[in-house]
Amino acid sequence: MQEKIPSASSKQSWHQAARWLALSGVVGPVAFVVAFTLLGALRPGYSAIRQAVSDLGVGSNAWVMNTFIVLDGLLLIVFAICFTLSMRTVLSQGSRWFSAVLLALPGLGLVIAGVFTEAPETLTIHWMVGASLLFISPVIVFPLIWLMLRHDARWRGWGLYALIAGIATLVLVTFMFWVFTPGTPLASLQFGGLMERVVMIEIEAWYVVFGWHLFVLGGKVGS
Repeated sequence: MQEKIPSASSKQSWHQAARWLALSGVVGPVAFVVAFTLLGALRPGYSAIRQAVSDLGVGSNAWVMNTFIVLDGLLLIVFAICFTLSMRTVLSQGSRWFSAVLLALPGLGLVIAGVFTEAPETLTIHWMVGASLLFISPVIVFPLIWLMLRHDARWRGWGLYALIAGIATLVLVTFMFWVFTPGTPLASLQFGGLMERVVMIEIEAWYVVFGWHLFVLGGKVGS
């Protein structure tokens, strides 16, 4: 049976759809950062230097923060699928779908963290599952993306950025846990909230950079 060749119009439609879907990697992170910045500034007695972002997910107007957390997570998952479909001429089918699963993990972590908040009854799930997926999976995911892209000259530089992002995430996450852990030399300075924000922005920045690049390409990766 002869394989059906996509028409020029269907290809164009696909390119446009892929282009706009790539912006999910930009919109989600930007909205999330703006949300936790504004909500932190508006909550009386809250310190963005000392307190975690997820502290905004309990108490007054907690639903607003949790909505943005879940929304960001869902949009990162959409981007993971878009990235996979857009890289069809760059990566093998197995590598594409493997990358989709990997890139969706931080988004899944955000969704879990937004649903299972810091409330006492869900605190363990929030940190052990949600936060772990968000903060730890990029340490593995980003370097693996580099391994997948390094063989393509067009994407070698972008792969190198993924590797650097993975190393930076490892260093920052290690430092963040050190700051948050009671009894460590830096714990008394109480700037764990600031460190968490630095880590979050660094991780989210990867999605923003790749999302914007795919948007600029117009969904025509490798074509």
